[in-house]
Amino acid sequence: MAKKKNSSSENPLLRKAQEEVVRCQVERFHKTYSQYFSRTDTEKLVQFFFEKIYDLDAQDTIIQIAINTYEKVKNQLAADTQENLENLIELNQMTHDLDRGMANTLLEKGWKEGEKLSQDDFLELYKEFGHEEERRQQLRMSVKCMIVSYQLAHRPFNDMLLKAAKGFAVIFGVQPLYDFVEEGYKATKIVKADVFNEFIDTVTDEEINYLESAF
Repeated sequence: MAKKKNSSSENPLLRKAQEEVVRCQVERFHKTYSQYFSRTDTEKLVQFFFEKIYDLDAQDTIIQIAINTYEKVKNQLAADTQENLENLIELNQMTHDLDRGMANTLLEKGWKEGEKLSQDDFLELYKEFGHEEERRQQLRMSVKCMIVSYQLAHRPFNDMLLKAAKGFAVIFGVQPLYDFVEEGYKATKIVKADVFNEFIDTVTDEEINYLESAF
């Protein structure tokens, strides 16, 4: 797992630019998937995968803890829990890197702190930054993380396994990492299979269309 740069040493303007990239991206998700944000059974699902994954403070905390401590705790976790956590961490890191790249491109275009991007501005920036294959990989990973999280949440006895994992998280001082996984677990648990499958189909279609419009 690659080492992540300490956010305290970053260019403050780059951080602000990345915050604006994230804000505009999350705004797009809210518009595109408004029907899921407004449903009680899917609200937490979309909040986790379309907000939490993009939250900069969460990225700083979760990724850094994962880098520093994951190797110490992974052998205490069930194999499928390891896989899910590794997928989430990788998706989180990829998303962070792509957002950072877009932020750099935005600064090169002369962006000033406080300027708001429209959705048209965001799409043009998205096109200019490029990295089409990484974007397609990000989509594949996002869908995979959603599916694996859903499958884990609906396995028998998984509540007990999650409680056991919490004990290890406390012992090894990685509570935020556990909380991150638990939030994804709870977000998918209440969603019925037909609704979840419809959601996955919608996300896949919408995001492929967005990629096609850009590339």
